[in-house]
Amino acid sequence: MQYQLDNSLKLEVMEKGKGRIMEISSLIHMAGSNFAYPYDANTLHIKLKTKTNDVQEIYLIHGDPYDYREVIPLGSGMSSVWEWQHSRDRMKKVGTDGVYDFWLVELKLSHKRLRYAFLLESFGQSYLFYEGKTVLIDGKDDPRLNKPLNFFCYPYIRWNDLYRTPDWVKDTIWYQIFPERFANGDTSNDPKDAKSWKEPLESGRDHYGGDLQGVIDRLDYLSELGINGIYFTPIFHSNSNHKYDTIDYKRIDPHFGDTKTLQELVEKAHQRGIKVMLDIVFNHCGFYFDKFQDVIEKGEASAYKEWFHIKNFPVYDKKRPLTSSKKLNYETFAFTPTMPRLNTQNPEVKEYLLDIIRYWSDIAPIDGWRLDVANEVDHQFWREFRRVVKEKNPQAYIVGEVWHDASAWLMGDQFDGVMNYPLNTAIVDFFAKDTIDATQFAHEVNAINFRYPKQVNASMYNLLDSHDTARFLNQADENKGRLKLAYLFLLTQTGSPSIYYGDEVGMTGGQDPDCRRPMIWDKEEQDLELLAFMKKLIRIRKEHVVLRHKGELNFLPLPGHPDVLLYKRVENKDEYYILINRSSQKQDLQLPKEMCQERFYDLWCEMPMITTNSLELEPYGFFLIKRSV
Repeated sequence: MQYQLDNSLKLEVMEKGKGRIMEISSLIHMAGSNFAYPYDANTLHIKLKTKTNDVQEIYLIHGDPYDYREVIPLGSGMSSVWEWQHSRDRMKKVGTDGVYDFWLVELKLSHKRLRYAFLLESFGQSYLFYEGKTVLIDGKDDPRLNKPLNFFCYPYIRWNDLYRTPDWVKDTIWYQIFPERFANGDTSNDPKDAKSWKEPLESGRDHYGGDLQGVIDRLDYLSELGINGIYFTPIFHSNSNHKYDTIDYKRIDPHFGDTKTLQELVEKAHQRGIKVMLDIVFNHCGFYFDKFQDVIEKGEASAYKEWFHIKNFPVYDKKRPLTSSKKLNYETFAFTPTMPRLNTQNPEVKEYLLDIIRYWSDIAPIDGWRLDVANEVDHQFWREFRRVVKEKNPQAYIVGEVWHDASAWLMGDQFDGVMNYPLNTAIVDFFAKDTIDATQFAHEVNAINFRYPKQVNASMYNLLDSHDTARFLNQADENKGRLKLAYLFLLTQTGSPSIYYGDEVGMTGGQDPDCRRPMIWDKEEQDLELLAFMKKLIRIRKEHVVLRHKGELNFLPLPGHPDVLLYKRVENKDEYYILINRSSQKQDLQLPKEMCQERFYDLWCEMPMITTNSLELEPYGFFLIKRSV
């Protein structure tokens, strides 16, 4: 809810001799949204946005809407007065994006319901912001603070409305595998046109023979790396190497293995404490999906014509080559003829696709589902999808491919998280491309984190690169120092970080399909120093819960040092500070007062240290330190 400046309020301020008025139009709060949500069965989080540096203090005035106490005034014959019982909690400024300041308060509620308003202190003036209006008041004792009828309302914390995410996800480090390019463990199932593993990638149609057996053979490698989750791009039957054009949803692609291979993989991964997440494509299918072929063959007489978005018949002219065209008479993913869109609002389609989830959940204990092109599928389908997934496995992880603000899918009724591409963009811009400075980067990260509920941030799938992007190293001009720093940031953030296969040994690659080169297994070609760095970084993250999800994130300014990032993670008395120099120049820093003359433990060098008032950061250097208590 956002309000325009009230001219009468402006006049009132000026009549009282006040020189500056708070920007009323900048106040943003929406009840019943990510600005007011239950964190657990008895806890509410309330958020507010204000113009940067426009407000000095904010108090939340709140209470149970039915909690009144009878007050009997002095003097005989006077009737009693009923007074609303309420509290005042100071809100905490948790960040800024340079335009807005972000405020948060956490409330423990005994009755699970709430009326609330915001009391703002700005340049010696007090304002009351409530549902529909902002008024100038006479300090903290103004009688309007006791009249909650028009205050914002959170009616009741209902158990079914709680946003519950899988407990294990926030402690998981993913490793994304493109199966056709990770490892060839069974040459007997190779495509006829498969290249040898070290031949150069020349086309998006190339095959190399990677399969599920190859992953099984390399599970020890993954376990030693330290990851505890594998995300597979699609493994179901398809003619392509990427498998995003599914032909048969109930069959493992024969070039990858079979059902028994998948079962063995999941079992052996679980034995090592590694979760398994599969990619499923319900936005569209493949051109040779039997239901679509039936429509091509029978036209309007097909029993499946309503399964797709057909504009007119015949659907496909066999005389015309199957190439990309914006003049197709059926809807597709993008303008790709080989990927016809499914009509997920059709009851038959819906039940068919949901049965796919039941089918594979019964065959193997799948831990999670990544949903391709999730934002183009209707919300009601995803609600029913969630119900089916959670019935089979309440702790299954559901992550959608949404490249933009995903609030509409992250209200607790659809996904547990999404692929955090906005964060990916900020990291690439700062660490790889130098297109933003440290302050701008902090602003972008603050805005992204403030966008979602706390429990959502803990289950976001955070990534540097993927099968859909150029590899980070390519975007950083193959500077491995920058890659290390980017992963340092990623692995010291709340959320579920991901490593794209081969990043840990220095693989390069441009945009698709170049980012899908075969994994480097020859140790003479691997960057073993980088691999050791990644192993150590993963170990540190796993040893310190504050770096994963317990600690609050606070960026600290370092004026005059646009290339240096300083932030801390704090939980009670546990304080971790991370300093990062993304530049090729040494940086001599004046430390913030809170860090001067203090005892720390250097987690990377594994030794104690005492700071002075300054610190020297080497090119592409960093400090990862914990305050000693």
